[in-house]
Amino acid sequence: MTLFEQVKECVTARQAAEHYGIKVKRNGMACCPFHKDRHPSMKADKIYHCFACGVGGDAIDFTARLFGLSQYEAAKKLVEDFGLDIKVGNRSKYERTPRNRAPLKQKQSKVVMIREKLEQWLKYATDVLIRYLKWIQFWKEFYRPESDEEWHELFTEALANERKINDYLDVLMFGTGEEIVELFKMKRKEVERIEERINEYQREVIDGIRSYCERGDAYNRRCQ
Repeated sequence: MTLFEQVKECVTARQAAEHYGIKVKRNGMACCPFHKDRHPSMKADKIYHCFACGVGGDAIDFTARLFGLSQYEAAKKLVEDFGLDIKVGNRSKYERTPRNRAPLKQKQSKVVMIREKLEQWLKYATDVLIRYLKWIQFWKEFYRPESDEEWHELFTEALANERKINDYLDVLMFGTGEEIVELFKMKRKEVERIEERINEYQREVIDGIRSYCERGDAYNRRCQ
């Protein structure tokens, strides 16, 4: 598990909010610290969401936004402040160095093959995750509930996965070679499941449009 995943397993957004001085009511509602909030408009549980200003995410996102930190710095702060038994490594140790390359000629062809496979997966995974992130952003806006409404399942899915998908994309686009390899080994099956989820949802949308059009055609024929 990555540092982000380990922290999110240990600390909820509500725990982070309460730890940093936010008073959360028994129903999970609190005054949002990210805008001038006189009446509780932020729901805090495993994740948080403000119905007034629209911000939301997990414990790491809450901490980063509250203290003006990067996601990595926020995760480290949570580890320290909550006394979590999580090892925070020095990112500099992952920098590429010439000694990481196979020095033996007989290994070169295998290295090239592995590199090509990894580059293909990198493009594939980046495309899948960007597509999913676009749907997540759409669901957050389209299904945003009023404060007294029950959350739509797609709105909940969006809040639960937005930070994670951004973390994965950060690794794919800006991570070191070792971080990308680690993501490939640990998360490639999850990326495949995400692609299946996207395709399933898009089929549902197309079927819904087709059904709507068929009903419209039937109505027009009756009116003629």
